[in-house]
Amino acid sequence: MIQGNVPYVFRTTVSAVTKDARIDTPTARARLRPRREPYWHKVQSSGYIGFRRSATGGTWIARWTTPERTKEYNSLGALNGIEAKHQFDHALRLAQEWFGTRGAKPAGPYTVKDAVDAYVRDRRIHTTERTAKDAEQRLYKHLVPVLGGTRLDKLTMKAMGDWLEGMVKESDDADAVRRSRDSANRVLSYAKAALNLAWRRDLIGSDRAWRRVRAFRDVGDARKVFLSPAQSKALMKAAATDFQPLIESALLTGGRYGELINACVQDLDLKEATLRLKGKTGTREAFLSDAALRHFKKLAKDKLPGAYLHVQASGEPWAKSLQIRRMRATVKAANEQGAQIPLETNFYSLRHTYVSRALAAGVNMQVLAENCGTSVRMIEKHYGKFTQASRRVMLNKVGV
Repeated sequence: MIQGNVPYVFRTTVSAVTKDARIDTPTARARLRPRREPYWHKVQSSGYIGFRRSATGGTWIARWTTPERTKEYNSLGALNGIEAKHQFDHALRLAQEWFGTRGAKPAGPYTVKDAVDAYVRDRRIHTTERTAKDAEQRLYKHLVPVLGGTRLDKLTMKAMGDWLEGMVKESDDADAVRRSRDSANRVLSYAKAALNLAWRRDLIGSDRAWRRVRAFRDVGDARKVFLSPAQSKALMKAAATDFQPLIESALLTGGRYGELINACVQDLDLKEATLRLKGKTGTREAFLSDAALRHFKKLAKDKLPGAYLHVQASGEPWAKSLQIRRMRATVKAANEQGAQIPLETNFYSLRHTYVSRALAAGVNMQVLAENCGTSVRMIEKHYGKFTQASRRVMLNKVGV
């Protein structure tokens, strides 16, 4: 139902519309300076909605430009009965309804893309810009290109299921598939939130199409493999000559693959017994044990300061992801020699192994976190069982 008075007409030529401040959120409207001229938001060709800011609040108005280039206005009222966070969407529907009486082409049914846009606006109101931006980027990358033009009343569970499965990566790397499923779950969560918002606003009669689409299970974290000393030795023994030093470096420092392959001779400080590592958490000085210091000193022997500590047999530096196939082949070779190493062991398992052994040995958690380029919170989250075990060991030393 259209609200407001009979449209009134100004016989004037339409001038270029300037970009006004935003009116789509209560926060943005509260910042507007009171004035008689409304702040305008373009809805479609020739159609605008505006918000006239007053000292005590404001009112909404729709504007239509006729083929004769005249402006027609229709008051939509203050919309005081509508919650502030929903007023923009309500005014938009009223304006589109009125535009239809002025000879405008129908604005069209509510689509998945419309639901996404409304959800992103809602997130900006109720959460942070960072959260809203993350939702917008994920949904516009994965959902809108596939289902954005689909009417909500035509959306099916099959279409949603096919879309979800289409985000899963095809790869012989099981962990890459797991990560893609985990990422797909996050996008599905945003998609359901956007569609549920449209459903709660009565823009669709049922949530059946997406309510029964299930997220992938058990993909949030890869299984953490912790190698025993015997398994570690078997792995190094089975490794190729150029890959063995890289495995040993990880077991002695807990360094990430990318950090270790980028380390140069000049990053090694023999006097201070430290190795400068650069990676996703920035640059840090990792303190080395005596065994680690001997290992890196051997790797640095007869090399120039700018040379990499770890290189392939060909002399070429290690590149991103080269360790995946190497680790798989090394685990297979070790097991063929009688070792019992989990098949899902990857390079990151060496970092898990180092941290778990350090905790069991009673290394201070803050020192360990700084040395490994992580936080105490992350260590407590992922290695809680080892901290509990080390606490029991230390407490057992306390006697009467």
